[in-house]
Amino acid sequence: MSDISKEKLVEILDQYLYGWGFVDILKATGGYEGAKLAGFILGACFIDALAGFYAGVNKDESKNGSGKRFKDFIKIYLTQYDADELWEDLRCGLVHSYAAGKTYGFTDSRTTPFGFHLSMTPQGQILLNLEDFLSEIRKAYGDFRSDILKDNEVFEKAKRRFLSMGLMAPVTY
Repeated sequence: MSDISKEKLVEILDQYLYGWGFVDILKATGGYEGAKLAGFILGACFIDALAGFYAGVNKDESKNGSGKRFKDFIKIYLTQYDADELWEDLRCGLVHSYAAGKTYGFTDSRTTPFGFHLSMTPQGQILLNLEDFLSEIRKAYGDFRSDILKDNEVFEKAKRRFLSMGLMAPVTY
């Protein structure tokens, strides 16, 4: 499989990274009873996965440098965010400590209407609206996907990551 084409890699990413990963986030967060906070946590994990493909990390390197990978991806594909603060508040604070950080506050469209995303709260935090945030992650995935198809360096790094670590997919016999 080391001769995988750009198109085949994107097909695999669409089916399993986006199809299983991102679509599951949408399923988990949907509806009145949806797991809203989980959407932010899973969104951070999805960004982490994309960052690994963007950086071309291999299995031996995966334990080191996750902060740099995450921030580098944010700086290219989610430029509306401060990469350092998103890393601290979302990736580290929320994912690992289940706590809000100092820069970002979390809400959804049931609690706060659309249009307030990235606005300042009275407490001085930047508001992250779940639905807007997920829409931006979806766009970041699409932009990254396009870059795999048109940029050989991006493709080679994503291919390196895929060939080294694989991707969640159904077990076949």
